[in-house]
Amino acid sequence: MEEENKIISQLEKHLDEIANEAINFLVEMIKIPTENPPGRNYKDFAELFEKKLIELGYISKIVKVPQELLPKLVKFGEGDRYIIYGSKGKGRLKITFVGHYDVVPAGEGWKTDPFNPVIKDGYIYGRGASDMKSGLAVALFSVKLLEKIYPELLEKVTITQVVVPDEETVGNENAGAFFAVESGIITKQNTDFAIFTEPLGAENICFGHRGALLLKIKVYGEKSHGALAYLGKDAIAFTCKLIEKIRNYMNEKSESLISKYNIIPEGAKRPGYVIGTLQCGTWVNTVADKCEFFIFRRLIPEEKLSDVRAELTELITSMAKREGFNVEIEELYATESIIEDVNNKYYEAFRKAVKVVIGKEPNMVLSPGTFDMRFLHTKGVSSLNYGPGILEEAHKTDEKCSIDDIKKALVVMALGIYNMIENDK
Repeated sequence: MEEENKIISQLEKHLDEIANEAINFLVEMIKIPTENPPGRNYKDFAELFEKKLIELGYISKIVKVPQELLPKLVKFGEGDRYIIYGSKGKGRLKITFVGHYDVVPAGEGWKTDPFNPVIKDGYIYGRGASDMKSGLAVALFSVKLLEKIYPELLEKVTITQVVVPDEETVGNENAGAFFAVESGIITKQNTDFAIFTEPLGAENICFGHRGALLLKIKVYGEKSHGALAYLGKDAIAFTCKLIEKIRNYMNEKSESLISKYNIIPEGAKRPGYVIGTLQCGTWVNTVADKCEFFIFRRLIPEEKLSDVRAELTELITSMAKREGFNVEIEELYATESIIEDVNNKYYEAFRKAVKVVIGKEPNMVLSPGTFDMRFLHTKGVSSLNYGPGILEEAHKTDEKCSIDDIKKALVVMALGIYNMIENDK
Protein backbone atom coordinates (compact mmCIF):
# COMPACT_ATOMS: atom_id res chain seq x y z
CA MET A 1 0.00 0.00 0.00
CA GLU A 2 2.84 2.40 0.84
CA GLU A 3 4.46 1.76 -2.55
CA GLU A 4 1.17 2.31 -4.37
CA ASN A 5 0.52 5.56 -2.50
CA LYS A 6 3.96 6.74 -3.55
CA ILE A 7 3.18 5.88 -7.19
CA ILE A 8 -0.17 7.71 -7.01
CA SER A 9 1.53 10.77 -5.56
CA GLN A 10 3.94 10.79 -8.50
CA LEU A 11 1.12 10.23 -11.02
CA GLU A 12 -0.93 13.06 -9.58
CA LYS A 13 1.93 15.52 -10.16
CA HIS A 14 1.38 15.03 -13.90
CA LEU A 15 -2.36 14.37 -13.86
CA ASP A 16 -3.66 17.83 -14.76
CA GLU A 17 -1.26 18.11 -17.70
CA ILE A 18 -2.14 14.66 -19.09
CA ALA A 19 -5.85 15.02 -18.35
CA ASN A 20 -5.92 18.26 -20.34
CA GLU A 21 -4.28 16.49 -23.27
CA ALA A 22 -6.75 13.61 -22.99
CA ILE A 23 -9.76 15.94 -22.90
CA ASN A 24 -8.47 18.01 -25.81
CA PHE A 25 -8.15 14.85 -27.87
CA LEU A 26 -11.58 13.70 -26.69
CA VAL A 27 -13.01 16.95 -28.04
CA GLU A 28 -11.32 16.27 -31.40
CA MET A 29 -12.78 12.75 -31.51
CA ILE A 30 -16.32 13.85 -30.65
CA LYS A 31 -16.20 16.48 -33.41
CA ILE A 32 -16.07 13.68 -36.00
CA PRO A 33 -19.65 12.30 -36.27
CA THR A 34 -18.96 8.57 -36.51
CA GLU A 35 -22.66 7.72 -36.39
CA ASN A 36 -23.54 4.09 -36.91
CA PRO A 37 -25.70 3.23 -38.69
CA PRO A 38 -24.78 3.98 -41.36
CA GLY A 39 -21.08 4.33 -40.50
CA ARG A 40 -20.27 7.98 -41.22
CA ASN A 41 -16.81 9.59 -41.33
CA TYR A 42 -14.96 6.41 -40.43
CA LYS A 43 -11.96 7.24 -42.60
CA ASP A 44 -11.63 10.73 -41.09
CA PHE A 45 -11.63 9.25 -37.60
CA ALA A 46 -9.13 6.54 -38.51
CA GLU A 47 -6.70 9.14 -39.83
CA LEU A 48 -7.13 11.32 -36.72
CA PHE A 49 -6.52 8.41 -34.36
CA GLU A 50 -3.53 7.08 -36.26
CA LYS A 51 -1.96 10.53 -36.23
CA LYS A 52 -2.31 10.63 -32.43
CA LEU A 53 -0.88 7.10 -32.08
CA ILE A 54 2.20 8.09 -34.08
CA GLU A 55 2.55 11.29 -32.04
CA LEU A 56 2.53 9.18 -28.86
CA GLY A 57 5.24 6.85 -30.15
CA TYR A 58 3.24 3.90 -31.46
CA ILE A 59 4.01 2.01 -34.64
CA SER A 60 0.59 2.31 -36.21
CA LYS A 61 -1.46 0.89 -39.06
CA ILE A 62 -4.92 1.42 -40.52
CA VAL A 63 -6.51 -1.80 -41.81
CA LYS A 64 -9.33 -1.48 -44.31
CA VAL A 65 -11.74 -4.39 -44.06
CA PRO A 66 -11.78 -6.13 -47.47
CA GLN A 67 -14.63 -4.94 -49.68
CA GLU A 68 -15.76 -8.46 -50.48
CA LEU A 69 -16.43 -9.16 -46.77
CA LEU A 70 -18.64 -6.13 -46.16
CA PRO A 71 -21.96 -7.71 -47.31
CA LYS A 72 -21.43 -10.42 -44.70
CA LEU A 73 -19.99 -8.29 -41.88
CA VAL A 74 -22.00 -5.06 -42.23
CA LYS A 75 -25.68 -5.85 -41.71
CA PHE A 76 -26.67 -2.28 -40.84
CA GLY A 77 -25.23 0.69 -42.68
CA GLU A 78 -22.87 1.06 -45.60
CA GLY A 79 -19.45 2.25 -46.63
CA ASP A 80 -15.87 1.26 -45.87
CA ARG A 81 -14.78 -0.01 -42.46
CA TYR A 82 -11.41 0.71 -40.85
CA ILE A 83 -9.55 -0.72 -37.86
CA ILE A 84 -6.73 1.31 -36.36
CA TYR A 85 -4.06 -0.33 -34.26
CA GLY A 86 -0.65 0.55 -32.93
CA SER A 87 1.96 -0.96 -30.62
CA LYS A 88 4.90 0.27 -28.62
CA GLY A 89 7.29 -1.28 -26.12
CA LYS A 90 9.25 -4.53 -26.19
CA GLY A 91 8.41 -6.04 -22.82
CA ARG A 92 7.37 -9.58 -22.07
CA LEU A 93 3.95 -8.60 -20.71
CA LYS A 94 1.56 -7.91 -23.59
CA ILE A 95 -1.45 -5.69 -22.83
CA THR A 96 -4.01 -4.81 -25.51
CA PHE A 97 -6.55 -2.02 -25.17
CA VAL A 98 -9.70 -2.51 -27.22
CA GLY A 99 -12.32 0.15 -27.91
CA HIS A 100 -14.81 1.25 -30.53
CA TYR A 101 -15.10 4.60 -32.26
CA ASP A 102 -18.61 4.36 -33.70
CA VAL A 103 -21.48 6.09 -31.89
CA VAL A 104 -25.23 5.73 -32.19
CA PRO A 105 -27.07 8.40 -34.22
CA ALA A 106 -27.43 11.62 -32.24
CA GLY A 107 -31.07 12.25 -33.11
CA GLU A 108 -32.87 15.47 -32.26
CA GLY A 109 -33.63 17.43 -29.12
CA TRP A 110 -30.11 18.26 -27.92
CA LYS A 111 -29.54 21.46 -25.92
CA THR A 112 -26.14 21.77 -27.60
CA ASP A 113 -24.66 20.55 -30.87
CA PRO A 114 -23.89 16.83 -30.25
CA PHE A 115 -20.76 17.09 -32.39
CA ASN A 116 -19.47 20.40 -31.07
CA PRO A 117 -18.66 19.32 -27.51
CA VAL A 118 -19.21 21.65 -24.57
CA ILE A 119 -17.47 21.47 -21.19
CA LYS A 120 -19.75 22.75 -18.44
CA ASP A 121 -20.23 22.15 -14.70
CA GLY A 122 -17.60 19.42 -14.61
CA TYR A 123 -18.92 17.45 -17.58
CA ILE A 124 -18.11 17.15 -21.27
CA TYR A 125 -21.24 16.97 -23.44
CA GLY A 126 -21.47 15.38 -26.88
CA ARG A 127 -22.38 12.18 -28.71
CA GLY A 128 -19.78 9.61 -27.70
CA ALA A 129 -18.63 11.56 -24.63
CA SER A 130 -19.53 8.58 -22.48
CA ASP A 131 -19.92 5.74 -24.99
CA MET A 132 -17.04 5.48 -25.56
CA LYS A 133 -14.66 8.11 -26.84
CA SER A 134 -13.75 9.09 -23.28
CA GLY A 135 -12.62 5.47 -22.86
CA LEU A 136 -10.42 5.73 -25.95
CA ALA A 137 -8.80 8.85 -24.50
CA VAL A 138 -8.15 7.12 -21.17
CA ALA A 139 -6.62 4.08 -22.91
CA LEU A 140 -4.14 6.31 -24.74
CA PHE A 141 -3.26 8.85 -22.09
CA SER A 142 -3.08 6.56 -19.05
CA VAL A 143 -0.09 4.98 -20.75
CA LYS A 144 1.46 8.40 -21.32
CA LEU A 145 0.78 9.27 -17.67
CA LEU A 146 2.60 6.15 -16.48
CA GLU A 147 5.50 6.83 -18.83
CA LYS A 148 6.02 10.16 -17.04
CA ILE A 149 7.06 8.42 -13.82
CA TYR A 150 8.22 5.00 -15.05
CA PRO A 151 10.98 5.48 -17.66
CA GLU A 152 11.57 1.74 -18.01
CA LEU A 153 7.89 1.03 -18.76
CA LEU A 154 8.40 0.11 -22.39
CA GLU A 155 11.17 -2.34 -21.42
CA LYS A 156 8.68 -4.19 -19.24
CA VAL A 157 5.52 -4.19 -21.34
CA THR A 158 4.23 -4.17 -24.91
CA ILE A 159 1.17 -1.95 -25.24
CA THR A 160 -1.19 -2.33 -28.19
CA GLN A 161 -4.15 -0.08 -28.94
CA VAL A 162 -6.90 -1.54 -31.15
CA VAL A 163 -9.79 0.72 -32.13
CA VAL A 164 -12.67 -0.72 -34.13
CA PRO A 165 -15.95 0.28 -35.80
CA ASP A 166 -19.40 -1.29 -35.68
CA GLU A 167 -19.69 -2.21 -32.01
CA GLU A 168 -23.01 -0.38 -31.81
CA THR A 169 -24.63 -2.56 -34.48
CA VAL A 170 -23.48 -5.75 -32.70
CA GLY A 171 -23.76 -8.99 -34.71
CA ASN A 172 -22.41 -12.52 -34.38
CA GLU A 173 -19.87 -11.33 -36.92
CA ASN A 174 -18.95 -7.75 -37.68
CA ALA A 175 -16.35 -5.55 -39.33
CA GLY A 176 -14.98 -4.45 -35.96
CA ALA A 177 -13.72 -6.64 -33.12
CA PHE A 178 -14.83 -9.86 -34.85
CA PHE A 179 -12.67 -9.05 -37.86
CA ALA A 180 -9.81 -7.94 -35.59
CA VAL A 181 -9.82 -11.34 -33.91
CA GLU A 182 -10.40 -13.44 -37.02
CA SER A 183 -7.71 -11.62 -39.03
CA GLY A 184 -5.07 -11.99 -36.32
CA ILE A 185 -4.85 -8.40 -35.15
CA ILE A 186 -5.72 -9.67 -31.65
CA THR A 187 -4.55 -13.18 -30.70
CA LYS A 188 -3.58 -15.18 -27.62
CA GLN A 189 -0.01 -14.95 -28.86
CA ASN A 190 0.14 -11.15 -28.91
CA THR A 191 -2.17 -10.47 -25.94
CA ASP A 192 -1.69 -11.72 -22.39
CA PHE A 193 -4.57 -9.58 -21.22
CA ALA A 194 -7.01 -7.16 -22.85
CA ILE A 195 -8.61 -4.07 -21.37
CA PHE A 196 -11.87 -2.55 -22.59
CA THR A 197 -12.89 0.96 -21.54
CA GLU A 198 -16.68 0.97 -21.94
CA PRO A 199 -18.49 3.44 -19.60
CA LEU A 200 -19.34 1.39 -16.54
CA GLY A 201 -18.23 3.71 -13.76
CA ALA A 202 -14.94 4.59 -12.10
CA GLU A 203 -15.80 2.48 -9.04
CA ASN A 204 -16.57 -0.69 -11.02
CA ILE A 205 -14.59 -3.44 -12.68
CA CYS A 206 -16.66 -5.31 -15.26
CA PHE A 207 -16.01 -9.00 -15.90
CA GLY A 208 -18.64 -9.80 -18.52
CA HIS A 209 -22.11 -9.05 -19.80
CA ARG A 210 -25.65 -10.36 -20.14
CA GLY A 211 -26.66 -12.47 -23.10
CA ALA A 212 -28.77 -11.21 -25.99
CA LEU A 213 -31.00 -12.35 -28.82
CA LEU A 214 -32.02 -10.05 -31.67
CA LEU A 215 -34.83 -11.22 -33.96
CA LYS A 216 -36.47 -9.59 -36.96
CA ILE A 217 -40.11 -10.62 -37.31
CA LYS A 218 -42.08 -10.27 -40.55
CA VAL A 219 -45.85 -10.72 -40.43
CA TYR A 220 -47.79 -11.27 -43.69
CA GLY A 221 -51.51 -10.59 -44.14
CA GLU A 222 -53.63 -9.61 -47.16
CA LYS A 223 -54.42 -6.18 -48.64
CA SER A 224 -57.90 -4.83 -49.21
CA HIS A 225 -59.54 -1.44 -49.70
CA GLY A 226 -59.94 0.42 -46.43
CA ALA A 227 -63.70 0.67 -47.01
CA LEU A 228 -63.81 -3.11 -47.29
CA ALA A 229 -61.38 -3.90 -44.51
CA TYR A 230 -63.21 -7.13 -43.67
CA LEU A 231 -61.95 -8.61 -46.97
CA GLY A 232 -58.32 -8.27 -45.94
CA LYS A 233 -56.12 -9.77 -43.25
CA ASP A 234 -54.86 -6.89 -41.15
CA ALA A 235 -51.18 -7.40 -40.41
CA ILE A 236 -51.16 -4.36 -38.11
CA ALA A 237 -53.96 -5.66 -35.91
CA PHE A 238 -52.32 -9.07 -35.57
CA THR A 239 -48.87 -7.59 -34.94
CA CYS A 240 -50.24 -5.42 -32.13
CA LYS A 241 -51.77 -8.51 -30.51
CA LEU A 242 -48.51 -10.40 -30.98
CA ILE A 243 -46.45 -7.63 -29.37
CA GLU A 244 -48.88 -7.57 -26.44
CA LYS A 245 -48.44 -11.33 -26.07
CA ILE A 246 -44.65 -10.88 -26.03
CA ARG A 247 -44.99 -8.10 -23.46
CA ASN A 248 -47.05 -10.36 -21.14
CA TYR A 249 -44.56 -13.20 -21.59
CA MET A 250 -41.67 -10.87 -20.67
CA ASN A 251 -43.51 -9.45 -17.66
CA GLU A 252 -43.85 -12.99 -16.31
CA LYS A 253 -40.16 -13.65 -16.90
CA SER A 254 -39.16 -10.42 -15.23
CA GLU A 255 -41.30 -11.16 -12.17
CA SER A 256 -40.05 -14.72 -11.73
CA LEU A 257 -36.32 -14.41 -12.49
CA ILE A 258 -33.61 -12.32 -10.85
CA SER A 259 -29.90 -12.89 -11.29
CA LYS A 260 -27.52 -13.70 -8.45
CA TYR A 261 -24.82 -11.75 -10.30
CA ASN A 262 -24.09 -8.08 -9.69
CA ILE A 263 -25.48 -6.74 -12.97
CA ILE A 264 -25.73 -2.96 -13.02
CA PRO A 265 -27.95 -1.05 -12.72
CA GLU A 266 -30.15 -3.00 -10.33
CA GLY A 267 -33.08 -3.31 -12.75
CA ALA A 268 -30.89 -5.21 -15.22
CA LYS A 269 -30.73 -8.21 -12.88
CA ARG A 270 -34.03 -9.28 -14.44
CA PRO A 271 -34.57 -10.40 -18.06
CA GLY A 272 -35.48 -7.57 -20.42
CA TYR A 273 -36.53 -6.77 -23.97
CA VAL A 274 -37.32 -3.95 -26.34
CA ILE A 275 -39.40 -3.72 -29.50
CA GLY A 276 -37.09 -1.27 -31.25
CA THR A 277 -38.93 -0.45 -34.47
CA LEU A 278 -42.30 -1.21 -36.06
CA GLN A 279 -43.00 -0.69 -39.77
CA CYS A 280 -46.36 -1.54 -41.29
CA GLY A 281 -48.51 -0.86 -44.31
CA THR A 282 -48.22 1.16 -47.50
CA TRP A 283 -51.15 3.61 -47.37
CA VAL A 284 -53.79 4.92 -44.95
CA ASN A 285 -56.70 3.54 -46.99
CA THR A 286 -55.27 0.07 -47.56
CA VAL A 287 -55.34 -2.81 -45.10
CA ALA A 288 -51.70 -3.58 -44.30
CA ASP A 289 -50.48 -6.90 -45.67
CA LYS A 290 -47.07 -6.71 -44.01
CA CYS A 291 -45.52 -5.64 -40.70
CA GLU A 292 -41.90 -5.85 -39.62
CA PHE A 293 -40.51 -5.38 -36.13
CA PHE A 294 -37.47 -6.26 -34.05
CA ILE A 295 -37.24 -7.93 -30.65
CA PHE A 296 -34.03 -7.37 -28.69
CA ARG A 297 -34.21 -9.85 -25.80
CA ARG A 298 -31.71 -9.56 -22.92
CA LEU A 299 -30.77 -12.70 -20.98
CA ILE A 300 -29.48 -12.97 -17.43
CA PRO A 301 -26.71 -15.57 -16.91
CA GLU A 302 -29.15 -18.02 -15.37
CA GLU A 303 -30.95 -18.31 -18.73
CA LYS A 304 -29.82 -20.43 -21.68
CA LEU A 305 -29.86 -18.93 -25.15
CA SER A 306 -31.31 -22.11 -26.68
CA ASP A 307 -34.26 -22.04 -24.26
CA VAL A 308 -35.01 -18.37 -24.85
CA ARG A 309 -34.81 -18.80 -28.62
CA ALA A 310 -37.15 -21.80 -28.52
CA GLU A 311 -39.70 -20.10 -26.25
CA LEU A 312 -39.93 -16.96 -28.37
CA THR A 313 -40.12 -18.92 -31.61
CA GLU A 314 -42.90 -21.13 -30.26
CA LEU A 315 -44.85 -18.15 -28.92
CA ILE A 316 -44.74 -16.33 -32.27
CA THR A 317 -45.34 -19.25 -34.63
CA SER A 318 -48.14 -20.83 -32.59
CA MET A 319 -50.06 -17.56 -32.35
CA ALA A 320 -49.61 -16.89 -36.09
CA LYS A 321 -50.83 -20.38 -36.97
CA ARG A 322 -53.81 -20.04 -34.66
CA GLU A 323 -54.90 -16.75 -36.25
CA GLY A 324 -54.04 -17.62 -39.85
CA PHE A 325 -51.03 -15.38 -40.49
CA ASN A 326 -47.69 -16.26 -42.00
CA VAL A 327 -44.56 -15.13 -40.17
CA GLU A 328 -40.83 -15.16 -40.87
CA ILE A 329 -38.30 -15.06 -38.03
CA GLU A 330 -34.74 -14.00 -38.83
CA GLU A 331 -32.06 -14.18 -36.16
CA LEU A 332 -29.63 -11.28 -36.49
CA TYR A 333 -27.58 -11.62 -33.32
CA ALA A 334 -27.23 -14.03 -30.43
CA THR A 335 -24.81 -14.49 -27.55
CA GLU A 336 -24.82 -16.31 -24.27
CA SER A 337 -23.92 -14.30 -21.19
CA ILE A 338 -20.15 -13.83 -20.93
CA ILE A 339 -18.43 -14.28 -17.56
CA GLU A 340 -14.66 -13.95 -17.25
CA ASP A 341 -12.58 -15.72 -14.58
CA VAL A 342 -11.69 -12.97 -12.09
CA ASN A 343 -9.33 -15.10 -10.01
CA ASN A 344 -6.08 -14.12 -11.67
CA LYS A 345 -3.20 -11.70 -11.15
CA TYR A 346 -4.47 -9.21 -13.72
CA TYR A 347 -7.81 -8.71 -12.05
CA GLU A 348 -6.05 -8.49 -8.70
CA ALA A 349 -3.82 -5.73 -10.08
CA PHE A 350 -6.87 -3.67 -11.02
CA ARG A 351 -8.73 -4.39 -7.79
CA LYS A 352 -5.78 -2.96 -5.86
CA ALA A 353 -5.58 0.05 -8.19
CA VAL A 354 -9.27 0.95 -7.81
CA LYS A 355 -9.16 0.45 -4.04
CA VAL A 356 -6.20 2.77 -3.58
CA VAL A 357 -7.38 5.50 -5.99
CA ILE A 358 -11.12 5.47 -5.23
CA GLY A 359 -10.73 4.61 -1.57
CA LYS A 360 -12.85 1.47 -1.42
CA GLU A 361 -13.07 -2.03 -2.83
CA PRO A 362 -14.30 -1.99 -6.43
CA ASN A 363 -17.70 -3.37 -7.32
CA MET A 364 -17.26 -6.44 -9.53
CA VAL A 365 -20.08 -6.10 -12.05
CA LEU A 366 -21.60 -7.45 -15.23
CA SER A 367 -22.74 -5.11 -17.99
CA PRO A 368 -26.45 -5.09 -18.87
CA GLY A 369 -25.56 -4.67 -22.56
CA THR A 370 -23.28 -6.80 -24.67
CA PHE A 371 -19.99 -5.48 -25.98
CA ASP A 372 -16.92 -6.66 -27.84
CA MET A 373 -15.51 -8.69 -24.94
CA ARG A 374 -17.43 -11.67 -26.31
CA PHE A 375 -15.20 -11.96 -29.39
CA LEU A 376 -12.03 -12.22 -27.30
CA HIS A 377 -13.66 -14.48 -24.71
CA THR A 378 -14.59 -17.11 -27.30
CA LYS A 379 -10.96 -17.15 -28.50
CA GLY A 380 -9.60 -17.62 -24.99
CA VAL A 381 -8.18 -14.10 -24.63
CA SER A 382 -8.82 -12.90 -21.06
CA SER A 383 -10.01 -9.36 -20.45
CA LEU A 384 -11.72 -6.92 -18.15
CA ASN A 385 -13.54 -3.65 -18.61
CA TYR A 386 -12.74 -0.47 -16.74
CA GLY A 387 -13.83 2.86 -18.15
CA PRO A 388 -14.96 6.39 -17.31
CA GLY A 389 -18.57 7.52 -17.52
CA ILE A 390 -21.73 5.60 -16.71
CA LEU A 391 -23.83 3.42 -18.99
CA GLU A 392 -26.98 5.38 -18.14
CA GLU A 393 -25.52 8.25 -20.23
CA ALA A 394 -24.89 6.06 -23.28
CA HIS A 395 -27.19 6.69 -26.28
CA LYS A 396 -29.00 9.54 -24.46
CA THR A 397 -29.82 12.98 -25.72
CA ASP A 398 -27.31 15.40 -24.13
CA GLU A 399 -24.90 12.53 -23.44
CA LYS A 400 -22.13 13.55 -21.05
CA CYS A 401 -19.12 12.25 -19.13
CA SER A 402 -17.74 13.53 -15.84
CA ILE A 403 -14.30 15.15 -16.10
CA ASP A 404 -13.61 13.82 -12.60
CA ASP A 405 -14.38 10.28 -13.83
CA ILE A 406 -11.88 10.73 -16.65
CA LYS A 407 -9.18 11.87 -14.22
CA LYS A 408 -9.87 9.00 -11.81
CA ALA A 409 -9.81 6.50 -14.67
CA LEU A 410 -6.46 7.85 -15.92
CA VAL A 411 -4.86 7.26 -12.52
CA VAL A 412 -6.54 3.87 -11.95
CA MET A 413 -5.51 2.66 -15.41
CA ALA A 414 -1.92 3.83 -15.00
CA LEU A 415 -1.66 2.21 -11.56
CA GLY A 416 -3.39 -0.93 -12.83
CA ILE A 417 -0.80 -1.33 -15.58
CA TYR A 418 1.99 -0.73 -13.05
CA ASN A 419 0.53 -3.39 -10.74
CA MET A 420 0.19 -5.84 -13.64
CA ILE A 421 3.89 -5.41 -14.39
CA GLU A 422 4.80 -5.91 -10.72
CA ASN A 423 2.57 -9.02 -10.52
CA ASP A 424 4.16 -10.43 -13.67
CA LYS A 425 7.67 -10.59 -12.20
